[in-house]
Amino acid sequence: MEKLITIFSFTNSFYEAYHQNLPLDNYPSLLQGLLNLDIISLVRDNEDKAIEKANLWKEEANRNFDRIGKIGVVQSTELNLSIKPSKLWDCSFMRVLRVFNERNFYVASCLSDKNSFKENENLIKSQIKLEAFGNVPLELYIDKSTTHTDLLNEHVELKPLIIIQEKYLERFIDSLDNFTLGNSKNNLLKIFRGEKINEAIKFSCPANSVIMFFKDRHTEQVIVSSKADIAKFISSYFMFKNKNTKEFTYPKLENIKNYLTRTSPPSGTSTTIPFVES
Repeated sequence: MEKLITIFSFTNSFYEAYHQNLPLDNYPSLLQGLLNLDIISLVRDNEDKAIEKANLWKEEANRNFDRIGKIGVVQSTELNLSIKPSKLWDCSFMRVLRVFNERNFYVASCLSDKNSFKENENLIKSQIKLEAFGNVPLELYIDKSTTHTDLLNEHVELKPLIIIQEKYLERFIDSLDNFTLGNSKNNLLKIFRGEKINEAIKFSCPANSVIMFFKDRHTEQVIVSSKADIAKFISSYFMFKNKNTKEFTYPKLENIKNYLTRTSPPSGTSTTIPFVES
């Protein structure tokens, strides 16, 4: 089911990353990997849950048509015939992204309307178009003069980023800020915008509480990044007090991964971080 969620959230994830001026270099390979997934088989393997989310996925894909239309297009009062396509709009990644979202829309529509996949001609056509790009490296044109990555020192290691749906970002930060110490809120804003921070964010609650908060938001699709990216993110930026030494330390990456992927409830009790209302 996690793969299906990734497929249906990918387009909006790219749209938000583009408008937040976050690094986009990994998106072509991520989309390439999604093209090689058999979405029909994934739906059939998770049919009940997929049907529950069908309307949500259909609405999201429908909104993506408008979002994609705004990427790489300069607003102008000229006639459309007079405007040359931008390099971003016309690159192979964007051409595939448009078909990818169309395919997702038709899959969700079939699920929502309880129609057969085999009888939807638009779905079949879009799937055939995508198959042509299955083994073709996708190119994403990035205007280096407008991205913040050029402003970073080339010798500085880039920290991992995660993507949170823009409409939830303020609530997300406010929820965490209630359990942080020091100059945390400004630093939280910075890391979610891809900016550098000079000190780690320290929490007053146990690490498991924060990890569970991220896990729940991932399940709710508030966070559209993978659990692997979430684990890297937490281990890179957050510190928690060690019970024995009373010193603040970074949690181990493997421990975070294990906690994010476990299906059984954790033993013992820990502080619950509520997702505050807007």
